[in-house]
This record gives sequence, C-alpha cells and structure tokens, in this order.
Amino acid sequence: MKIKKIRDIFPNINVARFNMAVWQKSGEDLLCLIGREVAAPGKIGEPDSGKLKLFELDENSEIIKEKIIWNPIEGISLEDPRALELPDENLIIGLTAVLRDENGHNIPYPAIVKIESFNSWRDELPPFLIIDTFGPGKNLTPIKKDIYIFRPESSDYFHKLLIFSLKSQTPEKLDDIQFPTDLPWASWRIGTTMPPIWLNSNEALFIVHGISIKNIDGKEKYIYNIGRGKLIREKNKFTAIIGKDPILTPDDFLDINGLPLTEELHPESRRVIYSCGGVIKKNSQDILSLYVNVGDKKTFEVELSLNELKKDLF
Repeated sequence: MKIKKIRDIFPNINVARFNMAVWQKSGEDLLCLIGREVAAPGKIGEPDSGKLKLFELDENSEIIKEKIIWNPIEGISLEDPRALELPDENLIIGLTAVLRDENGHNIPYPAIVKIESFNSWRDELPPFLIIDTFGPGKNLTPIKKDIYIFRPESSDYFHKLLIFSLKSQTPEKLDDIQFPTDLPWASWRIGTTMPPIWLNSNEALFIVHGISIKNIDGKEKYIYNIGRGKLIREKNKFTAIIGKDPILTPDDFLDINGLPLTEELHPESRRVIYSCGGVIKKNSQDILSLYVNVGDKKTFEVELSLNELKKDLF
C-alpha cells in the first residue's frame, strides 16, 4: 500500500497523545479530534491512565484549540474513543471504560457517549453509558445509528466481534462477526479501528487492526498492524472479508536511518501501530486521512488512496 503522506500531528510534545477519534464539522474545513493524553506509562497490569482532550485543527492540520474534556476519577479510566457523526450532526462516541472492582482488578467495559449537537456542545464530556449486558469488553465502535460492535474479553473473541443494537435502554445482540484466523499479521487477535466507511447502504470499507506475537531478541512481543476489509450487511447479519496483507506495519514508521520515528511507551512488550479514527476530508474525496497511533506515544496523519484501499474488495 503506497502512503501518500505522513504528518506528525503533535510535534515537540513530551507527553503521549494517541488513539484519536476524528470527524469534520459539517460545512467547515475544521477537524475535531478527541484522544488520550498520558504523562507516563502505567505499571505492569495497570492501564495507561490519562486525560481525554479535544483538539480542533485548521485546514493545514495546525492546532487552533485544545481542551481537557475528561479527567480520570478514582477507579474509572476512559480510553480509545471512536466517533461517528450522524447526518443530523449528532455525534456518537464509543469508548472503553476501565473500572476497578472491589478486589482492585481493572476490568474494561464498552461505553457510549451521545452528543446531540456538536455546535451546542460545551466541550465537557457528557455522561457515559456503560454496556455490561454482554460482560467485559473493549474497543466499542459505532457502525450505524443505534448499532455498535466491540470485542468481548474472552478467548472465543480473539478473531470474532459482537454486534448489538441499542434502540432503547436494553442492548440486543444482533450477530457475531467471524474474522479469518490464518492471517500471519493477525494470528493472535484482530479487531476494529475507526468506524467503517459506508460506500452504500450494505457495504463498507472496514479498517481493522491485527496483532501477532513474535520473539524479538529473546523476548515475546505483541506486533500490531493495520489492515483493510469489506463489511457486508444483510438486514441484521454481518460478514467481513479481510485483505490478506496489512496496509500499515510498524516498519512504515522508520526514519531514513531505519530508526523508529518515536519511542514505544512499552518497548519491553510491544511494537504498536493502531488507529481509532480516520476521515475523508471535504477537499480530498479520494484520500482517507487515517490518524495512526505509533508506539502508544504519538499520532501521525497518514494519507492513503481510497481506490487502493477498495481494490480487489469492491
């Protein structure tokens, strides 16, 4: 996959800023990002707890506003937002809420925030709804109005995701999506990144992440990659076709000397590239701007051709 451009969104910043949800305001060139800001890595077994911040970027991707919209509170951390803008300008944000139980264990649950009108939003995160109907899980991703997808915390779901609807206060399971288990770049797990891009009412471009485990210098490390697929909806049944090769790997983020563009937040255990957000900008209809977390440390805007992403899938 040919990369058209890579741009460091937050240069010269000493804290980690990563896993950015993104959307573009209706009728404007302004981009909005919500992501994590983490001052220091969590201890082993602990989440990398940090703030959620809102950033507004102009047409040149320069930051014109930033604001803390949520601070961690005792026993609760919010992570990895994914934003879906609806035609009426309402906004749905999927989150992972990490809750500390009475025994001191950190348990992730999918969570949802709804913003009824971005233009009237006061820049504080509204109350979030925790979805505990299906047990613990991560990476809640809105895919349509009232339809969501997430990965339950079970080995049965290492290559499978759960889809549910929420039209009232009671979530209803619709389906499971089965992913292939024989992809070398996703041999351990596979899951969502940004919300799918619906090309018509039943077919969407589906950007996913995959994880494999490799022995590097005598240590087992989790190696992240980003891939592409086609999500197909037939009424309330969903299937996914995943491309056999990744579109982005950690080696795409090396400098001319072969050194990483940024250090890893957890170099002892991971090589991370991940994404929670992407957007087709109003002035670039053939380009997907994907906001890629590199190393759980920095965010890069990566421009990819939509035609190349769709090739052999649509």
